[in-house]
Amino acid sequence: MRIRLTFIAILLLHFVACREGEKAHQLQGIIEYDVTYLSNRSSMPTNLLPHKIVLKFKGSKNITTIEGFMGMFALSNISDLRKGRNITLLKVMDKKLCYVGERNEVPFFFEYMKEFDIKYESDTMRIAGFNCKKALINFSDTLQKAFELYYTNDLPIDKPNRLTPFKDIDGLLIAFNIQLPNIEMRVTAVRYRPVVVTGDTFEVPDGYKKVSKRQMLSIINKLLE
Repeated sequence: MRIRLTFIAILLLHFVACREGEKAHQLQGIIEYDVTYLSNRSSMPTNLLPHKIVLKFKGSKNITTIEGFMGMFALSNISDLRKGRNITLLKVMDKKLCYVGERNEVPFFFEYMKEFDIKYESDTMRIAGFNCKKALINFSDTLQKAFELYYTNDLPIDKPNRLTPFKDIDGLLIAFNIQLPNIEMRVTAVRYRPVVVTGDTFEVPDGYKKVSKRQMLSIINKLLE
């Protein structure tokens, strides 16, 4: 009996050690993207708009942040791919707002994107040190222009786009377009840093007030009028 209990204890310890080892070796790091404005019909001069997007990821979690207006504005999206949940954080001056999306709801970065088709092409390109494959995005609404998208499988993240309109693309997005009210931008990765990302990076900071989706959209639309 004692031998049997000892054997079970060893198995449990081995299982826990393996789980901890998996956590310690989760794929993690930071990718920086440059932003180029293809059109700007808002009242905000392009030089005051954000010119960098930062993606921090660890395992099945990531946070994407875009800042602008000389540090007075920050829009972040926290994704938990395993739980199928997006959380949007908006900071404008001293106002801090938080919207917790429904399960599998797309983040605000892609809220304004129309329906599209994906055409995979054989072209490849090396961007920010990644080997990238090409896809062409064609919209059913002909008023929205088609664009080239590049993605990579160099970082083995399982279904990295499952909470975005690009869920059918099996690699991390490296170069693509984002359509916001009155603004269209081209986002291209420029740097990858395989650094340690702590778990609290994906927590909602103190001081954020929960709002509805309608309230969040209304504020974002007013900012980009």
